[in-house]
Amino acid sequence: MTPPTAEEIVWLYENDLNLLKELHKAHESRIKASEDDPIRHGFNLPGWERIKDGLQDYNECLVLGGNRSGKTTGFAKIVMEAVTESNDGHLVCFSQNEDTSIKVQQAAVWEMMPKEFKKKTKSIEGYINYSMQNGFTAKSFIFPDTRTRVDFKTYTQYSNNQTILEGFEFGFPDPKGLNVGAWLDEYLGDASLVNTLRFRLATRDAKMGIGFTPIDGYTPFVAEYLKDVETLQTRTGVLIDKEVPIKQYSPSRDASVVYLHSDENPFGGYERIAKDLRGRPEEEILVRAYGIPVKSMTSLLPLFNTEVNVLSDEPNKYGMTFPDISDQSRYTCYQVVDPAGARNYVAIWAAVNEKGDVYIRKEWPDRDYYGEWAVFGDPKWRYGPASKKIGYNIQGYVDLFEEIEDDIKIEVFERIGDSRYFAKENSDNDDLFTEFDDCGMTFIPSDGRMEEIGISAIDEWFSYNPNVPIDSANRPRCYIHEDCGNLIDSLINYNASGKADEPLKDFFDIIRYLRMANGGDGPDHVLSRSMMTTRIGSGY
Repeated sequence: MTPPTAEEIVWLYENDLNLLKELHKAHESRIKASEDDPIRHGFNLPGWERIKDGLQDYNECLVLGGNRSGKTTGFAKIVMEAVTESNDGHLVCFSQNEDTSIKVQQAAVWEMMPKEFKKKTKSIEGYINYSMQNGFTAKSFIFPDTRTRVDFKTYTQYSNNQTILEGFEFGFPDPKGLNVGAWLDEYLGDASLVNTLRFRLATRDAKMGIGFTPIDGYTPFVAEYLKDVETLQTRTGVLIDKEVPIKQYSPSRDASVVYLHSDENPFGGYERIAKDLRGRPEEEILVRAYGIPVKSMTSLLPLFNTEVNVLSDEPNKYGMTFPDISDQSRYTCYQVVDPAGARNYVAIWAAVNEKGDVYIRKEWPDRDYYGEWAVFGDPKWRYGPASKKIGYNIQGYVDLFEEIEDDIKIEVFERIGDSRYFAKENSDNDDLFTEFDDCGMTFIPSDGRMEEIGISAIDEWFSYNPNVPIDSANRPRCYIHEDCGNLIDSLINYNASGKADEPLKDFFDIIRYLRMANGGDGPDHVLSRSMMTTRIGSGY
């Protein structure tokens, strides 16, 4: 029921006082019903319905919320709905530590519990014992009507003892409503706990909800869900005056991604949040008001944006597609190779047009066929299946490269090899430059100048003004085909953290070598194929 406006109240007071009294009585009754039974009579925020839809459609729902957007309360209501609808279930709720578990997560669940089960009286069999200071007794409760057990645990407990979940099955054996088995509140860790819970939820085919404000940015955990994400629904973000997502589909995790915005919660103090964010950078507004992750402050390429810099064969929302680089009159093609030590070589193929725009078309080993080159583990990145050495000799690599180039219908003008590895001599005193040349494929050395210069130059390639429309005057200079998944992963996640993210460095290096080609100006466009000569002495 929508309460009357101030003007309507004045009119009713002067013209129909009895109706005004009835409306007031009905309003008070509605408030009491909401307090006594929030599940059946309480209010719903639009974002809460999106969470329920996401959990209904998929086994996992990642909820990214702005400050005070109501994500914790929404999850608490969903948990209590599941508890009251089905019998003999088992749910586990995780929070950061014991203090936040008691004061935030357990308090929210208690608030959503029907009033009749809060009475501490022996007349109610199996009553639930709760206090504001200590939360639920033994950090769990069994709901009297449905015999469903709810446990509250912390991420610290799991990190100290990763066996605490062994032997449990979460969810409902015979669900009548939403089959929720796990809720992770403000989860900012790695994927270890989530992976463990997937096995504990599988038997009962139960759902998992994960919610937090992504203040740490585009972390590996977030990137896992947002990889190749498909936006299903948007709304206008008033504070930045552009469309922002509220619902997405994650094909990499077959999960729903839901965004809760601060202005959707009328009880969250949005006006204060908006005031505090006035004049702040757009990246901060996106995170704080709309729950949209941006790259962390440690990102080496803060200007890289997958929505703009990654293209496919189909038009994106800007009408941009990846061009046909096989037209030799318009594009000059390059290959860059890094032997990558004891692992497979890594390689990319790129083309540049007469405007200097660079299009990276192909990677090897490609993620779609060989898998991931780098996989995020606990607590660092490790080499993935694509890095496992296949065993090509030099002639084998030559044949492979030529086969790939025939497949994408390009003729390579120039090949660049990592100057350090290519210069290493074998037992016959030959280096890779010589060995490849003997097999009919000529490479020139990469630019060996400071890495910092190359990183800054790459970021400049990806730069554009996000506050004005993309057009011929405002657009990046470098684009990557969506098939280059390992390269994209590297550009998103590599932070030069030493051994912690070393597996990401191989693909990052080869785009750096490409960017520093031609004396640091980047690969150039050759107008005439007659100019295609080896440029060993050109400043590399």
